[in-house]
Amino acid sequence: TWTDPMLEVLKERGFQHENLYLDHLREQGRGITDLRGEAFGGDAPSTERVIQAMRDGADVIVQADLQDERWRGRADVLIKVDAPSDLGDWSYEVVDTKLARETRAGTILQLCLYTDLVAGIQGALPRHMHVVSPSTEPTPEQPFHVESFPTRGYTAYYRLVKRRLEATVQATADAAATYPEPVSQCDICRWWKNCDTRRRVDDHLCLVAGISSLQRRQLGDWGVTTATALAGMPLPLEHRPDRGSADSYVRVREQARVQLASRGEEKPRHEILEVEPERGLTRLPEPSPGDLFFDLEGDPFVGTGGLEYLFGWTDADDTYRAAWAIDAAEEKAVFERFVDEVMARWDAHPGLHIYHFGHYDPSALKRLMGRYATREREIDRLLRGRRFVDLLAVVRQGLRVGVEQYSIKNLEPLFGFERELDLREASRTLRQVERALELGDTDVLTPERRAAVESYNRDDCLAARHLRDWLESLRAAEVARGVDIPRPEDGDGQASDAAEERDEHLRELMERLTADVPVEHDERTDEQQARWLLAYMLEYHWREEKCAWWEFFR
Repeated sequence: TWTDPMLEVLKERGFQHENLYLDHLREQGRGITDLRGEAFGGDAPSTERVIQAMRDGADVIVQADLQDERWRGRADVLIKVDAPSDLGDWSYEVVDTKLARETRAGTILQLCLYTDLVAGIQGALPRHMHVVSPSTEPTPEQPFHVESFPTRGYTAYYRLVKRRLEATVQATADAAATYPEPVSQCDICRWWKNCDTRRRVDDHLCLVAGISSLQRRQLGDWGVTTATALAGMPLPLEHRPDRGSADSYVRVREQARVQLASRGEEKPRHEILEVEPERGLTRLPEPSPGDLFFDLEGDPFVGTGGLEYLFGWTDADDTYRAAWAIDAAEEKAVFERFVDEVMARWDAHPGLHIYHFGHYDPSALKRLMGRYATREREIDRLLRGRRFVDLLAVVRQGLRVGVEQYSIKNLEPLFGFERELDLREASRTLRQVERALELGDTDVLTPERRAAVESYNRDDCLAARHLRDWLESLRAAEVARGVDIPRPEDGDGQASDAAEERDEHLRELMERLTADVPVEHDERTDEQQARWLLAYMLEYHWREEKCAWWEFFR
């Protein structure tokens, strides 16, 4: 079976995080009963070791195999607390070590199950359950971020979900009654090839681009269970949807039709949709010699906040530039340099726009702006001036294409773009580089690997330029046919004079406060950290309001 290489990296980072937490507990004088060598999935011996360790009053039990008549799970850590139970004057609470920066509902349900199993052993429900994740601002006293959840606040919902799941499993005990419906975890599942093959053999509805699970269920109720059947579904609709608009079902029907017509062809078919204001081809600005085509390579699992490790961009003449960042200080410096170059180029070319594919790139720039509290006015001006152009939005709103996913790789046959670096080779190199960044093994970042990643990034930037040019050719042909396709209205993005004066004053004050403050939190003295906090408090409320305004003007 196939295993996602990124899972191995995450697993290794998870082990590192767990070991650091255990070292922290050792430094506090707690004894560690480590059961990680015990086999999981067998019968009683592993669980009996856990029960015996609990009866003996072990301070900390690692990788505790817990089970009852029906359920089984392995808790990362059981920690001894001063609360009486059938064991004696002590009992245990569950601790889960997680790399994720946000605790999700699934994690709470997982903790509830472990807590329930622990309660069955010790005869008392643990009062709390805990999630330990890496801290964004670690201190010697508390190097981790610890979230504690009151057990009784979640047990009623846990029992409801558990009861429903048990009933569902019982009702579908026959394997023939189940089907590998696509879910968010498919991308990291070792069985995805098997499931994908099954769906393709069945011509499953999930193969239609943009279709939702709600729509698939509704279509199933109508007796439409394959992409081919959907493509041939009569229009206008013979049924009224129970939920959702009828137009949304017409859209997926038409998408299925174009995909079906494209099967077996080298180049997918495409159709131009009816022009709507501020959508599709009307979002294409007038091309300018100053235009840039921008793409970021980032890894959300580096450190505690992720890292945009490569900034790449090409101009209208296909001149490519790249800038690497392997830590927070370099990321901040590269971000500032890129924004400064864009602003200088905008001054030289008032018609400049930054083309990208998908929302990730401008979202990352906004995130970096907030993280480092730098180049805020410049990013705001670019956003107010509508200088970012999302080519994915142009395609999705303006065209219907016979592809299963509207990725730039799937669209490239339409405009004849050929990559220099094979995508499989690029994928392998990206995994190696990101694994090195996540594990702090920068020696792996050889010049050859950097060059390969730059080649992949350059291909993405050039593909965006070719896609823009192809879309412009479609627009020109439609205009020649007499179709009115207006250009978007741009602005200079300038704030008011009063706002500019205030901003300049605050910027000077922030620079004075943070002049000698390191970017990395753990490199600051207490006095430097205090000045950093004071500097960032100057514009706290203004900065927090940005997200709402960005969404309003998006």
